[in-house]
Amino acid sequence: MSSQTRFPWMPRTLVLLTCVAAALAATGEARAAGYAGNRCVADKMAAMGNYCRGALKARTARTEARRDAYLSRAVTRFDARWNAAELRAGYANADCTDTTPSGPVMQGRVDTAVDALLAEINGGLDPENNLSHRHCSGGLARAAGNYCKQLLRYDGLFIKDLERDPDGTRLDQRQSLVRAQFASRWGRFASCPTLASEAGVAGQLEALSSQTVTDSTISPNVPSDVFMAVTHPTAGQSGHQIRYERKTLTPQCQDSSAYSFFAKRGTENKLLVYYVGGGACWDNLTCGTNQCTQNIGYSLAGQPDLFGGGFGDLSNPANPFRDWHIVVVPYCSCDVHWGDAAVDYTGLFPDKHVEHRGYDNARLVEKWIREHFLTPTDVFVTGTSAGAYGATLHGVFLSQAYPTASVNMLADAGNGVITQEFLEENFGNWGVEPNLPRIPGILGVPLSEQSIPKMFEAAAEEFPNTNWAHYTTAFDGGGGGQTGFYNIMLNPDDVFSWFDWWNASCQFNDVMRQQATETVAQTAGTNNYRYYIASGSRHGGFGLDRAYDDTTGGVPTLVSWVNEMIDDGPGWTNVEASPFNVLFSGTCSAGSDNPGDACHFDTDCPNGSCQGEDPNAGSLVPPFEASGADVVISCTP
Repeated sequence: MSSQTRFPWMPRTLVLLTCVAAALAATGEARAAGYAGNRCVADKMAAMGNYCRGALKARTARTEARRDAYLSRAVTRFDARWNAAELRAGYANADCTDTTPSGPVMQGRVDTAVDALLAEINGGLDPENNLSHRHCSGGLARAAGNYCKQLLRYDGLFIKDLERDPDGTRLDQRQSLVRAQFASRWGRFASCPTLASEAGVAGQLEALSSQTVTDSTISPNVPSDVFMAVTHPTAGQSGHQIRYERKTLTPQCQDSSAYSFFAKRGTENKLLVYYVGGGACWDNLTCGTNQCTQNIGYSLAGQPDLFGGGFGDLSNPANPFRDWHIVVVPYCSCDVHWGDAAVDYTGLFPDKHVEHRGYDNARLVEKWIREHFLTPTDVFVTGTSAGAYGATLHGVFLSQAYPTASVNMLADAGNGVITQEFLEENFGNWGVEPNLPRIPGILGVPLSEQSIPKMFEAAAEEFPNTNWAHYTTAFDGGGGGQTGFYNIMLNPDDVFSWFDWWNASCQFNDVMRQQATETVAQTAGTNNYRYYIASGSRHGGFGLDRAYDDTTGGVPTLVSWVNEMIDDGPGWTNVEASPFNVLFSGTCSAGSDNPGDACHFDTDCPNGSCQGEDPNAGSLVPPFEASGADVVISCTP
């Protein structure tokens, strides 16, 4: 039976549109009207707007009995709408119970505001004894109630579907319209002897709406003084699998243990998301030799490890992130936060089962973020080492999730220097292909042709109002550094050569610099990619205090460069130290014969050790050589 036969009243055009919409929904291409958590908050704000109007109406009723009846009805409707919003969100696999204070708390705040408004409106009036004054009081209160309802409704509609109005133009237009309507209604009572002014009452209502938005979009239950740990149930427990964005996620560490992450609320409505590093593994040899962090390894109370120095030092007044909301995404999946597969690796070492669930873990965190910090003005996505790749991939998803925010993504020590052999034979072991972003430049590209430069180019093109960047030292060394893993990829079957990571230093530098300059060229149209190449071989910069004072090779400090990135300032330029091959010295340990002296090798510190130096071979072997008092990497044949 055709739709026209079943529904003879339905116009053919409407039938066609309905069929097209159904087809799009079936293929998953129809755009949902906002995230379910946002829709929940929008419904709650609409409930608060209706309650605000109802509470004002109740307080101006002529009799006490009528006041009680009106107020009881307003409370009942508010409770029903509030609870229904949370239930609908739950059915859609979103949780908005923790996004806002409880219904009674929010209702109480409206009551307090309504009492203050009515007291101001009644200033100069005697509505109990003067019929004309009662008319004035009721009329002005109704005008205020309508304004309150519309303000909260339109703020909610903006939150409901951020993608529909990313720059807030429609919200501004709607607010201007209801402001004009309020002014018109207030003007009808110009002869009333109230001491209240239109501007004063409007200001109170707008302050109530603004505070309600804050209360409804920044979870009050996330602590502001310490990091809270959020632990997901382990396999077999209720709630272990979770639905998010039409996918079933299975968050866990590589050894099937529980996954945890950390969060802290800031005093500014800006969000920092930091992805922790820890190596990677992709076959029996790399997984068998533990080339990656195997479990969370953090205390579940207080500040997470690896987040205390550099930009992680929240006591430093020069730290641009010190007052932001912060979410730390730990790493324990051995797949650079990209994986979605369970693999049994066999070979030379004992068989090993690995749950590569980094993608699932990170998306779990993203879901939680969206249900606790709905509308940050700024989002800075970053991570170090393996975390840099997590920031790269999930920076795309966060850019989609926060279209109204100023989004910046900085990959710290993760430039994507890999071999074609690794890309073709090992990268797919993590199960990444089905979960790559569905954006032009990535969608439909074979896995063997993917690369970090292509990811950056695609993201920069898809999100032209966002910024994308790489930070690295020129030679990024050590066994866990970029050169170290590149050396493993160059010698996949020679485990003993893996220890001599420095042999890949010059080749890494060549490929890294070539990729950076090519990415700049490929993003020239959007002009929203930059690189920063510092001197030496230190792995990562986010957690180092040198971020505040290192200018070696004529570079700006990393903190100033990051500030320029956030502000879209003229100082956010491509940076490369010159010279870039000078290694940073360390200091001799307290137990040595010369404590505190500058050093590069342990042999510089008799009866002690050299601490804090840039990674090196431990002696002057190629490509390391002396240059006066410095040690440098020389790539000259």
